[in-house]
Amino acid sequence: MFKRIFNKRFSQFNVFHRSIRRDSFFIQQRMSAKNKDSGRQVKKYPLATLFLKQLTADKYTTALGSYCAWNRHVNLSPPDFVKEVPENDKHIYNYYDALQYTLYETNYAETEDRTTDPRTTLPGSGISIVILASPVECMAILLEGGRRCPGDMLLVMSKSWITVVPSDLDPSMNKLLVHKAISFESGGRSFIDVFDPPRRVTYFVNFFTRSITDGQTGDGEDLEVNLECPMSSSLKLVRRTDDKFWTRIIMAEANVAYPATLAFAYKVSLQYDIPNDAKLKVVKLSSKEGIENVMQEEILSFLNRLDENADRMVVKPSGVKWHGSVGVTFHPRNEPKRIIDAAIQLFMALDAGDGILVEVFCGPDENDSELMRDYSFRLRANVCRGPNDVPITTTLICGVGKKNEPINGDNTKPQSYESTMIEWGLENDMERIKKLVVKGSANILKSIIRHENALTIEEKGGIGAQTDVIGIDYFLRKKEGVYVPYGIEVNSHDCTINCQLFEFINPSLSGYSVAPLIQTMIDRSQAFLIAGKKILLLNLGVSSKRFILDSAKKHRIKVVLVDTFPEDSSPIPDLVDQYIQYDSSDHTKDDEHADKIIEILEQQDIGIDGCCTFWEDCGPLAAIINEKLDLCGAGVKGALAAKKKSETHQVLSRRTGDIPHFPRTYLYTEKSIHVEDVNDLPSAVEEVGLPCILKLEYGSSAVGVKLCHDLEECTKMFTGLREHLTCESDHPGIGLGHGNSMVVMKPIVGTEHDVDLVLFERQLVAAYVSDNGPTRPGSFTETAACMPSCLRSDKVGQLVTAAYQCCTEIGLESGVFNVELKMTPTGPKLIEINARMGGFYNRHWILKCYGVDMVRCAFMIASGIKPIPPKIVPSCHIMGVMCVPSMHAEVFLSQKFKDAVAELKRQEDVIYTLIEDDFSYATAKTEEPICNIAVCAKNTAKAKSKLLALCSNLEVTTEQYDIPHYVSQFR
Repeated sequence: MFKRIFNKRFSQFNVFHRSIRRDSFFIQQRMSAKNKDSGRQVKKYPLATLFLKQLTADKYTTALGSYCAWNRHVNLSPPDFVKEVPENDKHIYNYYDALQYTLYETNYAETEDRTTDPRTTLPGSGISIVILASPVECMAILLEGGRRCPGDMLLVMSKSWITVVPSDLDPSMNKLLVHKAISFESGGRSFIDVFDPPRRVTYFVNFFTRSITDGQTGDGEDLEVNLECPMSSSLKLVRRTDDKFWTRIIMAEANVAYPATLAFAYKVSLQYDIPNDAKLKVVKLSSKEGIENVMQEEILSFLNRLDENADRMVVKPSGVKWHGSVGVTFHPRNEPKRIIDAAIQLFMALDAGDGILVEVFCGPDENDSELMRDYSFRLRANVCRGPNDVPITTTLICGVGKKNEPINGDNTKPQSYESTMIEWGLENDMERIKKLVVKGSANILKSIIRHENALTIEEKGGIGAQTDVIGIDYFLRKKEGVYVPYGIEVNSHDCTINCQLFEFINPSLSGYSVAPLIQTMIDRSQAFLIAGKKILLLNLGVSSKRFILDSAKKHRIKVVLVDTFPEDSSPIPDLVDQYIQYDSSDHTKDDEHADKIIEILEQQDIGIDGCCTFWEDCGPLAAIINEKLDLCGAGVKGALAAKKKSETHQVLSRRTGDIPHFPRTYLYTEKSIHVEDVNDLPSAVEEVGLPCILKLEYGSSAVGVKLCHDLEECTKMFTGLREHLTCESDHPGIGLGHGNSMVVMKPIVGTEHDVDLVLFERQLVAAYVSDNGPTRPGSFTETAACMPSCLRSDKVGQLVTAAYQCCTEIGLESGVFNVELKMTPTGPKLIEINARMGGFYNRHWILKCYGVDMVRCAFMIASGIKPIPPKIVPSCHIMGVMCVPSMHAEVFLSQKFKDAVAELKRQEDVIYTLIEDDFSYATAKTEEPICNIAVCAKNTAKAKSKLLALCSNLEVTTEQYDIPHYVSQFR
């Protein structure tokens, strides 16, 4: 039945196509003759791909010119199982033409039809961001989404392309499956795709509502019911953000200026909590009968309360269907009858839940310039919810219009805020006003977020519903002699069209306005995917790593912990889903341990989605388990090579062939010789040369690392360390479970740096570089660090490339890794690779500075999900110092220090990281840091100044522990 209907419609279209093409032919013939007479050469287009088109689409879909230069013979029909064509599909070719018209005129490739070759596999990220819409409202989102998450940004132009089924996570909820979509890739490439099996929707944006489409369709409204997945701005939340009076209250809370306002609300269910000092009043009315006297009295009283500068008034409607300045009128204040009549007339046109506002007109002072006498401009601020729910004001654009007429995005051309302010002679006020708008707009979204967090699931319209983007309109008006931006209204998730017009006019800014929104779509999608995954975690390690389990709980990850403490004395029963007591400390038997752990899982009927570890010694064991269970991980070959330092360097030293895109890998290595016995030392030292570095082959945290100047010193150090560090129990966690053999290496001269990497299937996903200060004299214990790196960008690029190459060339595949390098006069040189997340403070700093949780990345990769972290500039500069037992044990244990730390933890600009509070294994030869104390600031200089002052107050700086020297190279 469906196919007959669709084929009939398509046949009718072909008849139309042929008639238009015929008319086009005669037009071309006339043009050809005319041009031949004029002697000009005209480019000829194939008649099959060029025809004139009448503009028959309605307001929502009209986005076309007078020609079509693309193939319209594409498969936009519903999936085969759909028996009846949806009524709204009559618009689908208008939607498609709007997309192609945009792509064609902005030099992107035409959409390719791949429906004959269904997509059978998911991208590595596993996410499916679905936008149910015509492309008119969301081109900026689609193109930027294709760049940030290629193949995961999906435009759905028909409800029939989606099915609703019960959720396997919670049968009381619904999940959406997308069977067909236009997928967007990098470079603006797009494809009509069929998915078999269908893709689970991980983030839903619904533009098919009656309010957004001007009543054309409400196809998407019933799809929002009981959705399991995240979505942007549900119908119920839109009713809040499109309520102009409710958002005036939000502006008052956010300390944003707004015009004095009187509102009449018709059958509104929202509770309006108006601040005491707000210039706002709302009158709730439940009927349209007999309201004339009430409205007249209220308006007259309101007008009498206004100051003398308010000479004009605005009457406007409020509600989800009222946009584009529809119903807005202006009136002189001294003509109250006109104001009252306009308000009553408009009120009669309201639907339940709508309202009207009577407010003071906001505009420039006509006495300031001739331009301001006749014109005004609207300032639009676009605000996105960025990583960690931080509001980000991305774009400020303006539209100039006649002062006595409504000004909106439909009747103005977008131009930059800076150009507008200069044109209007307000360049001296430009930075001041911009700061007010940027901060105030972010505060408005912050206040909206706070209100939404207090709502029930029912009130929000779904478990995953939240407001992720808004647009705020401002007009300038003088207040106490200076211009101030007055907030007029807030627009919900369909607010980005003016920003995308501005970006198409200015291609260098493409995607800027919505970049944080795209990242939020990605983050929420991936959080949805990881929730409920069960991860086998091998050894938590020291108590200070409890944050790993806190992160797992936050992201609703189920942890099956394997550790050594007795089951009845578990210190963390509330943070793990299941606990397995097992001692795997003898890592020379890791293959046997892997079999036994897998056997325990089978006996207890524990199914897992992945396995990982954050404990240095368990890297190879986790890799072996993953290999045996065919799960995603570092890879056995890479994990073993990374754990054995000499093997790491020897593998890299053999990579001498040309690489067309990167340097030869052997350039990152120095001599490194494995030593099992004291008798092996002379030959090793002779091959490496003096002075040399002596360190544990499988060690970590720089424990026992020594610089030796001659063979005698080297032999003495070797013997002493071998006697002191014999097995795991001598110093847990530093690698002795793999043996206490040693390695002799050539010293590397230069500054030290850490690169924390995220790899997925050998591809670089993210990298974060930090600088380390000079190590302590007589040892190689870390003293200080800063993030981001102070190096120039090309040097940072060298470090990231070197770290990435070293990891992949030794065989590491997927995971979160930490690489220690030195920047020498000839470029990066490798110290060692840690095949696990960076220890100490690294995770906390990266989370603060870049908004990326490396713990979540590790869990995602273990589950086979490719992370897509934000690509943003650092939000701050962090600088910190280590405390060590030999210098700070007494200070650390004092009540003064403990009280100070308690206070520091309450400060947003200080990061205190406890590393190890057990000093029983610490000696002058083998100590590890106790804690790290760090500060955050806007730049490196301010961070250094704050840190030095803090360390002085805490009595951490001493003559023997010269912190000013340790941080001196950070500049």
